[in-house]
Formats: sequence, structure tokens, C-alpha cells
Amino acid sequence: MELIIISESKIKLMLSSADMAHYSGGTKEILRGIVADACEKCGISSLGSRLFVQMYPSREGGCELFVTRLGDREIHMQAGEERTLTEYRRYIYRERGNHIIYAFDEMNHLLACCYGLFRAGYSGSSRAYHDPDHRKYYLKLDCETPVPGENFGTLCPGQLYYYINEHCDIICMESAVEKLGKLA
Repeated sequence: MELIIISESKIKLMLSSADMAHYSGGTKEILRGIVADACEKCGISSLGSRLFVQMYPSREGGCELFVTRLGDREIHMQAGEERTLTEYRRYIYRERGNHIIYAFDEMNHLLACCYGLFRAGYSGSSRAYHDPDHRKYYLKLDCETPVPGENFGTLCPGQLYYYINEHCDIICMESAVEKLGKLA
């Protein structure tokens, strides 16, 4: 097992197929064993910490793991409280404020999303952009909604807003959902 410490809260583990053969059981048991061995190797304790694990298989049969210890804000939960997908997205993408941005690979997906939002009665502000260099289309909204995901849109980090303002062409500066929704 090769271990790289990225920061005080994130490590990268690289396991060969021989390393992977050392662990057995279900997925949870395997991950717990790997993380426990890595923590022992680093000399840190993971007890009382919530972990975010990203796992990528390698061609040789092993894998790469990125293990992030979640911050105190995520650790301290009231009894019985459950985390929602939206809360995990906020942790992963950081707090966005009002920069909720969805990316689309094709214009027809953006138009279908705007049509779906328009039919659902979306009344918040919305803007649409085009990135000719990367052939992407962006829709900036006031709040998260499942409609873009239903139309092949992906939620982007809020920091993308600054890139969009500097490098992208404006398709619709205001009321993009209403204007583009009528075109679909």
C-alpha cells in the first residue's frame, strides 16, 4: 500500500492487486480495513470522524482511494438527524451562495431543461451561457432543482461562476428559463 498525504484532512492510497487480496468481506468491511491500516501507517486516529471515500479501480487489479475527513460542521449532528444529498453536495462543492450552475453538453438538453422548469412554474432568476471553447452550455439558477439532472445537466461548483462571467458568451441575460423554455 502506497500512501500520499495530500493535506491534514485528505490522503491518497494506492493499492496493488496483491494488497487488495489481503482484504476480504463486504465492501464496508474492506473499506474499514483499508482505512484503518492507512490511519495506523500515518499514525492518526479516524475514530469519531466521518470520512468521504472516492475509489477508482486501476488497470492492474488494484485501486486508488482518496479519503477525506469531513470537517467539524459535518461531524456534529444532532441525534436522529440524517444528511441529505443536497447537504453532501454543499460540502463537496463548498457553499455557493446563490451561484447554482448546471452544465449541459448539448443545446437541446439546455432547452429541454428550461422547458421543464417553465412548465413547473420556476419563477427565480435564471441566465444561460455558452462556452465555445469547451462546447458547453450553462444555466445559472437561484436554487437547486432535479429538473436539470433529468435533462442530462450536471451540478457544477459555485466557483465556476467567475469563469463563466469572463470566458463565456451570454445566451440569455435574464429570465432564461421563460425565454428558452418557450423555444423548446
